[in-house]
Amino acid sequence: MLQTSYRHYPSFTRRYVRSVMKMMRLPKKPSIEAEIFGQMVLDEQVVHSINGEMLMLEWHHGREGRVVVPEPSLSSWLQTVQLSKVQGDAWSWPWEFSTLSFPTSQTFHGHSVDGTLVAWVDSTTLPSRYEAFLHAHNNPHGVDMEGLGDPWLIVAIHNPLDTRPSLNPTMLRGAFKPSQITDFINREAIDHAGGRAQPLADEEGMILREVVRYVLSLGMYLSAYPEAQSNGVPAWMKNKHPEGKKGVPFSQVGVDREDRELTLAMTAPRSVSPYWRQLRDERFYRGKWADHRRGSRYVLVSGYEVGAAKTVGVAPAEHS
Repeated sequence: MLQTSYRHYPSFTRRYVRSVMKMMRLPKKPSIEAEIFGQMVLDEQVVHSINGEMLMLEWHHGREGRVVVPEPSLSSWLQTVQLSKVQGDAWSWPWEFSTLSFPTSQTFHGHSVDGTLVAWVDSTTLPSRYEAFLHAHNNPHGVDMEGLGDPWLIVAIHNPLDTRPSLNPTMLRGAFKPSQITDFINREAIDHAGGRAQPLADEEGMILREVVRYVLSLGMYLSAYPEAQSNGVPAWMKNKHPEGKKGVPFSQVGVDREDRELTLAMTAPRSVSPYWRQLRDERFYRGKWADHRRGSRYVLVSGYEVGAAKTVGVAPAEHS
């Protein structure tokens, strides 16, 4: 089976925090990053914004979410098939929190998209989801929510039209009730359920529309072929090393197995991890590694913890 490079959903939390650090001309130190994030979570204006919603959703995804990787030919088919023609009794989505990865060559309305965050949650549980997130970061307050009483499908992507994402990263986000999902499937008429998102510009709206259409198509496909899911890193997902970085093959990186952070980094699926971390500590250059120059070894780490057990492949069935 041919392997394909994928665009994986990167952490908006990391991008957002680091954009603030860059504007404030602060050094990229983990302690400073944690401090800025802590201040954000205590800022009511941030918490009640679309950015605050993304922080909350990513926090839950990091703890219970899935990384979904459709097979390349299936991914292409999902983008072009007429929604009402996809077999399946009803639209469904197997996970409350997930991200979708797209083949690198695939575009949406002519633009490359770095994966998408998908949440399928009972909106009556969103206040408690916010509360859990805020309390975990020492904010005792909750938030007022709109549209309670229906399940919500929330689809969010990093804005591919951002001209300076490192300084002002933005998200495109839509939320949909079951009735709106049905309308989209039957008539491809898109309306938003509301929430914290601002009205989208035409070009941005068309990009998000194509991504939402893809998500709905995959949901119909999974309802028809639940057996298409397979846990673990799929064989068709090729690791793509970040350009401009020097690293050693993943299999050659040895670490202290009692180091929790590095153990998590080692067990994360290679292609899901968005960047490489340089090992500089002296303990990584002992024994058989003693002749290696300090700083010459790397491990892949993720913006949030996603173990191999959280990766799901979706294989093609007889869909044509």
